[in-house]
Amino acid sequence: MKAVIFDMDGVIFDTENVWKRALEIASKKFNLDLDDEYRISVCGKNEDLIRKELRERFPDLDINSYRDYIHKLVNDSIYNGEYDVKPYFLDLVAYLKKNNYKIALATSSSKTKAEITFKNKNIDINIFDTAVFGDDVGKLGKPNPFIFNLAAKRLNITNEECYVIEDSINGLMAAVNGNFTPIMVIDLTPPNDYIRENVKYIFNSLNDVKNLIK
Repeated sequence: MKAVIFDMDGVIFDTENVWKRALEIASKKFNLDLDDEYRISVCGKNEDLIRKELRERFPDLDINSYRDYIHKLVNDSIYNGEYDVKPYFLDLVAYLKKNNYKIALATSSSKTKAEITFKNKNIDINIFDTAVFGDDVGKLGKPNPFIFNLAAKRLNITNEECYVIEDSINGLMAAVNGNFTPIMVIDLTPPNDYIRENVKYIFNSLNDVKNLIK
């Protein structure tokens, strides 16, 4: 193994709590019966796909107003720094760099949002050897492996030489679909039957990932 690809929300930062709260507030405001099972189903997907699915499910809903409202709530929380860095993230990065692993960021968030998320916690986003954002993906979002394929290509390694650290079902499916070695670090979403059958490593913290690699 030569590299590690990190998801951002729920892996590096506890921002999945921010998204969950925003979804609950917006769904109540727009009178939508969307529970936590729905949140789990869209977690990790890119925005184009989420809006497409909502249009099919709620043809009379002003989808853009609904999703834009969610993003406003999320942006306000992120700009105000209402989230924390996940324990052991910086320690894991330091270990990987010391031992000559390449590292990449692969997030469905936009480049602008990702940069702000890192900056507000005084972490240089350039600690990664490369970064792939939702802007680079278009409609080929998770569970399509395109985002991870692109990260591996930019790192100049094969998919089989790379771990992918994810917390979402869609992200882990993308890693499996791309023949990466997926690692689930549990955040808000528990592993389901698919994850238990297809993901060998299911951990509770990034420190477990460090111990695995050591």
